[in-house]
Amino acid sequence: MAIRLRGFSRTAERALGKSLSLIRQRLRHRPAPMPHDLRIALDEIVGGKRPMVTLAFGGGTEACHDLAGRTAGYRVVLCPRAFAAGKGKRIRLTAVLFHELIHVARGKELDAEAFENAWFPDEGAREPTRADWAAFAEDAYRGWWVHLDPRSRRVTDYSDRFIITFPRPTADRLVW
Repeated sequence: MAIRLRGFSRTAERALGKSLSLIRQRLRHRPAPMPHDLRIALDEIVGGKRPMVTLAFGGGTEACHDLAGRTAGYRVVLCPRAFAAGKGKRIRLTAVLFHELIHVARGKELDAEAFENAWFPDEGAREPTRADWAAFAEDAYRGWWVHLDPRSRRVTDYSDRFIITFPRPTADRLVW
């Protein structure tokens, strides 16, 4: 495997192994459409055909103050929040890891949010936050692989295949 783990407990390493297995399974049996080049990129990342990706535990660092994860190049920092139960008492690790791996594959925030929510709704995906919506607007509602109609909140890929429709943002829903 071309994924290196840094600073995680044994329990967290086992959880990451399970999450990576679930991601591999979903890439083989896609629950929703995904552009071919994104699927190939993700498959190469989790399958070890891409350069080494380091998953590091962020612990109490400043990078983890308000986040579950953060990506910089081929390094993903996973925060304690990714391992904690979120809304509905679900652990968010698989959804957070998938989201960050989409960033490793060059995806923008809209790409990561759309596929996280379409592929892992029962494994901890969460609706976009205010900061996410601001990033979507800043990017003119376009990701690398998807685009968003800001009025309907419907997300489609560049082949116009439906991916997901985000619910209307409300103050209640925009809290982690």
